[in-house]
This record gives sequence, structure tokens and C-alpha cells, in this order.
Amino acid sequence: MSPPSANADAACDSLHSVVSRLQTQSPRALLIISGDFNHVSLNSTLPTFNQYVTCPTRDNETLDLLYSNAEEAYSSSPLPPLVISDHNLVHLVPVYEPLVRREPPATHTVQRWSEESEEALKDCFESTVWEVICDDHGEDIESLTPCITDYINFCVDNTVPTRTVRCFSNNKPWITPEVKAVLKQKRRAFKSKDKEELKRVQRELRGLIRNGKDSYRQKMENQLQQNNVGEVWRGLRTISGHKHQNSLPVVDVRFANELNHFFNRFDSSMRQSPTSAALTHPHCCCSTSDTSDTSHLLYSPCSLLPTPNNSIQYTLNTRLQPVSLNHPG
Repeated sequence: MSPPSANADAACDSLHSVVSRLQTQSPRALLIISGDFNHVSLNSTLPTFNQYVTCPTRDNETLDLLYSNAEEAYSSSPLPPLVISDHNLVHLVPVYEPLVRREPPATHTVQRWSEESEEALKDCFESTVWEVICDDHGEDIESLTPCITDYINFCVDNTVPTRTVRCFSNNKPWITPEVKAVLKQKRRAFKSKDKEELKRVQRELRGLIRNGKDSYRQKMENQLQQNNVGEVWRGLRTISGHKHQNSLPVVDVRFANELNHFFNRFDSSMRQSPTSAALTHPHCCCSTSDTSDTSHLLYSPCSLLPTPNNSIQYTLNTRLQPVSLNHPG
């Protein structure tokens, strides 16, 4: 707290020395400086810190400040003062919103496979008269394949029970229902203050998480060995939390022209040999307009022209210019 009669420069120097010492000891630590600053400001003393109190704290003045080295951390709102205090309370709310609150849970329908469902599906296939399904198609495998596939899916849908589950955005793929059940046991043990039970549940939880991660790793390795690269990339995006962006980049023809002229700025010094009848370029297809005189050609850099279908057309401007060359021998 800085009283109204305090020396602003001395207060800033004192705070700067303390903050410098703390940042040297712990460079990644979160530092928060709060209090009644009155006429003292740390904007020039600590320029990398952010001040989050934007509402009046005493009448129409903002005297109680909060500085922090975190960016976009809090939003402030005033509250009534306590008892006989003439300073308002400041309610600081974290700006960050967890991912589980930003994105609603997704609902999926999953199949619950078991030994009973597998035996029922086998009985269904054994009692099927496959000749009735196959005779109508003969040797036309193109029409037989979707027919057989649809029938198998029909049998699976009628035999294997399903369950609707909710997948939260912060769920990892190795968090199984068994892990969630043990997490509930851990919370119950913590509330009951049973230390022995809490230690036992924590050991069980660590083992389940380790086994779940190993199973998921083996699943991704099997997909990679089977050359199922798409599923591998989807698994990596799930682990890293990367969201696929469907938006395509906007093609700026002006920027493309600038790049073209930059990388072809030295082409004006290149000359074509007398025996060449056309100029070639890795991205250009063009020829000289006058083939009667193929002495020496001096051409300018390639240019990009926009076409009606928003594509890019490469052209090459050529002009004839006599050049004298002295060939040895």
C-alpha cells in the first residue's frame, strides 16, 4: 500500500528491485502486485506487467490496482464496500474458460460387444441362406458387394446392443469407464478422509491410466503397421488437441505477382542461344512470336495474369534485341 504522501519514485524503485529479484529466482512464476497505489503507477517501471482493475474503486477514481505478468488473465467488476470502508471491492474473474465449458459434449452411439452378442451374431449368419442373396446377382461382384455389406450391417444392428455416451472435449482416449469409476472412488475417499483408502485408490488409478495409455499406444502402432495413416493422424490430433481447419487459404494474386517478380528479377540478364527456337520455364509455357529471326532473345521476368476462373496464368514477355557475342575459336 502506498500512502498519499509517499514518494512515487522511491516506491517504484523499491517494487522494481523486489520484482527483479523474484523473476531472477523463478523466471516462470506468476507475479501479482495488488494494493492501494493512490498516485503511484508502475506502467513505466514494469512495462511488461498488465494492470487489470478498470473500474472505479473509490468514488470515481481507480486507486486499488492489480498488476500481473500474465496477459489477458482477469476482468474486473466493482462490488459494494465492506462495513465502513470507502473503497469498493473489486471482483476479478479469470478470462480463461476451460475447454470443457467452451465446447458442449458430443453424443455418440457405440456398440457394446460381448461374448453373448458374438454368439448371437454367429447364429444369425449360420441360419442365413446365402444362396438366396447371391443368386439374384450372379457373377456381378459390383452389385453383390454392397448387398452383402448391407445385410451384415443389418444383422449387427439387430444383434449387438448399443449405448449412447457423451464425450467431453477434455476427455483423453485412454480414459475408459473403469478409470472414471476409480476417479469417483478417489473423490469419495477424499471426502471421507480415509487416508488408507485414498492411497489404495490412487495406486489403482495410476495402474489403470498406465495400462490405458499402453493399450492406446499399441492400437496406434498396429494402425501404423497396417498403413492406416489416416487413423494415426486422427489419433495424434486427438492427443495434441489440434482442431482441423476446413477453411482454405485465400489466394492473393497481387502477392503472387510480387513473388514472381522477385524470384525472376535476374532473368533479364539471361540470353537464349541462337539455336533455340522457344523459351522454356519451369512454370511457363511460351514461345517466341517471331521465328524468322532467332539470333538472340532478351526476355523480361514472368508475369502473372488473373483469369476469369480465378486461376493464375503465367506468361512470358519476349522481345528481340541484337546481341554481339564473341565465341572463342
